[in-house]
Amino acid sequence: MTQTPAQGGPPSADQLAAEIAAARDNLTTTLEQLKAETTPQALARRGVNAVKGYFTDEYGGVRPERVAIAAGVVVSLVVLRRWRRSRRNCHCH
Repeated sequence: MTQTPAQGGPPSADQLAAEIAAARDNLTTTLEQLKAETTPQALARRGVNAVKGYFTDEYGGVRPERVAIAAGVVVSLVVLRRWRRSRRNCHCH
């Protein structure tokens, strides 16, 4: 809260009303920004940008070592899943 400069006492009703109106406007703006940032499109865009940022350098070039790591993980998971499926379907025991 602000105090009147001349008196150093409590703020007037007009000052309080102005502060409340400013706080309300600020809150409305903040809520609108939060709503815009949490739409499904905005969340998807941030996710895509995060992945792009991981696989590219600061100049926009691809980081082959990170692509190779991701490809290795994906291939490993596919091989492991197929191996487990083949072991489960095996009737040799």
